[in-house]
Amino acid sequence: MINKYRQSGMATLLITSVLLIVALLLSLASYKNLFYQIKRTQNEVVARQSHWLAEGGLECGFTIISNEQDATADISNCKTMTDYKLDNLILSGPNPYLLTSVSSNRKVFKTMEVKGGESSGVVKSSADLYFNGDYRFFPHPGKSLGSNKWECVLLRYLNGVFIHDNAAAGMTGTSGIGSNDLNYHNSPYDDFYSDSTEVHTCQTATLPSDGYKTPISTQSISNFNADIIDESTMDLFKETFGVPSSEWMSIRDGGVFTPITIVDPTECAQEIETVLTSDTRYVWVTGNCSIESGAGFTDLKSKADTLGGIFILVHKGLLSFGGSSELNAVVYHFNDGYSANKATGNDWSSLGIGTTVLSDTMYVPVEGTVTPATMKNNVVFYMYGAFVPSGGFILDAENKVSYFNSSVNMSFDGELISELLTPFAKPKWVKGSWNDL
Repeated sequence: MINKYRQSGMATLLITSVLLIVALLLSLASYKNLFYQIKRTQNEVVARQSHWLAEGGLECGFTIISNEQDATADISNCKTMTDYKLDNLILSGPNPYLLTSVSSNRKVFKTMEVKGGESSGVVKSSADLYFNGDYRFFPHPGKSLGSNKWECVLLRYLNGVFIHDNAAAGMTGTSGIGSNDLNYHNSPYDDFYSDSTEVHTCQTATLPSDGYKTPISTQSISNFNADIIDESTMDLFKETFGVPSSEWMSIRDGGVFTPITIVDPTECAQEIETVLTSDTRYVWVTGNCSIESGAGFTDLKSKADTLGGIFILVHKGLLSFGGSSELNAVVYHFNDGYSANKATGNDWSSLGIGTTVLSDTMYVPVEGTVTPATMKNNVVFYMYGAFVPSGGFILDAENKVSYFNSSVNMSFDGELISELLTPFAKPKWVKGSWNDL
């Protein structure tokens, strides 16, 4: 006879064993999920560490560029800093630049733009330009097209360019502008040529609009190539200094320029030369300024050569150059609403060249309709002789006229321009080029 109580005990044991096994299986499943969560959390921590290490690399590179105010600064040291452990840090351009940082295969990038410190072209002008004479430019190389061909930039202007009609004005010779290509005695940048036999040229084309080499002695705007740029959105002050022209006082008084006020325009060269030192290479001139050949100019030229180049900015006044020499300088004319024509007469008369500047025969262009009386009263810049600033002209005088009365070769010294404009280059992150979420 079977004992029912023994059978009941086996059933209880069996049920308990099954429950324990189920509990064990559930526990094992739970631990597996827990281990997965722990591993995932660790991976996320490592990923975020890599992300912020890469972010640190971006900030390291940006800090070096900001401190040196040079987008070409060497940022390779950021990769060797123990705290960052970067795999790579790359700056690609041109402006705006893409700064990419890589740490443990985590890639982070932001777009950086350098505001200010820019100056493409030999002459940049928001004023109308009037050329009387033969002008041959050795241009800014611009963008490389490969095979030593370049998108050269000769001239950038905002509104109008006028070429003098010598025959109609009763003069001999022919006026015109054009490109002398890149075969100047000085290269536009250091190491531009890899050897003495290398030849670089501006890109030419059948149609003027497709080429980057305006022919010598060109008189018609329709024959301008793409190296002469009609730039309707030109903002020379912001391009050069990184701030709107309304904030000009922050540039004048920002510690880079030495401000001086000119009383006698004919003493301008001497006044500028007097304040120039190795620590004072930037002069902000207020008032009319005439720089001509003579003892004052000779001393100024010598000082500029000794210092490796100077920056002259003339504000709220007329600016004239005369002579036959090259000045190692960047010349910026900031008119800012100044007018030479007043109720008491025209200021050009006080500079001793009023008879020439104010003659109606000086305003007879090959193309375009001008009223001599209006145009001559709006002239605020005048160059005569064979004067050449090696850093070119920046003529910021909207609704005014800048007049060139000479025949001269004009060149682009990219090293001088870049070096003198470096203090005004302000790198900034481009808004929207990253996501902080």
